[in-house]
Amino acid sequence: MDSVGILMFVSASAWHGGRMTTNGGAGHAPGGTTWAGETAVVTCVVAAVLPLGLLHVNGIGVLDPLERTISDYVFLTGGYALLGIAAVALAVATLVLASGLRRAALPDPGPPTALLVSAAAALVLVAAFPTHHPGTTPGLVSTVHRAAGGWVFVVVPLAGWMVARRARSTVAWAAAAPTLTWSAGGAGAVSAFFLVSHLPIVIGGSPGFPLLGGVQRVLYSLVMLVLVATARATRLAVERAPIPAAVPAAVELRGAT
Repeated sequence: MDSVGILMFVSASAWHGGRMTTNGGAGHAPGGTTWAGETAVVTCVVAAVLPLGLLHVNGIGVLDPLERTISDYVFLTGGYALLGIAAVALAVATLVLASGLRRAALPDPGPPTALLVSAAAALVLVAAFPTHHPGTTPGLVSTVHRAAGGWVFVVVPLAGWMVARRARSTVAWAAAAPTLTWSAGGAGAVSAFFLVSHLPIVIGGSPGFPLLGGVQRVLYSLVMLVLVATARATRLAVERAPIPAAVPAAVELRGAT
């Protein structure tokens, strides 16, 4: 190794702290950075599940979870606050995930990011505007609640599907594409069934399918799965994304001369 080669080797680690390509020049190496958003998303999902679990325990013998939707738990003691905590926690999770897509170099991240941000806003509306009491006429507040909840069920699976489609064309994302496709597709199918099942309620005032509560709980679980799966894929994509290796000072000086 000549003197220039020695200087190049030393400068790469001591001066720049970066990686070099095999030929000693500038290049790309995988990894080199991390994303803490996956942990944040998982934490928010857990923070949403805990108050919902507490409400279900308090509702034993009072509400039938197979027939009554989760929104009806607002009428239990502390229901409004606990449902609000769950909805806001999921809103934070979607915002964290939206912020990570661009950092993970997802191709054309704008559309799925916008959908996730809109889902976060809808979840805040779900928390602020409760549903109406069963047996009473829906009002403006209840209508906002239902519309916002329906929006979440539509756009989160759609955003996950968009991410899956884009993941197929990017090396750092490709490994996660099948999982994202299946999770988003499953959530989208259940969401479509759940929303279509509400048409008899809107038209005739009574449900056409008697187990909407059970379907909604499955849908909520799938939406959370989409968030967690996409967060994991985002974290792995950030870690696998190529980073530019440092250009040794000796090469720069030699080029200048």
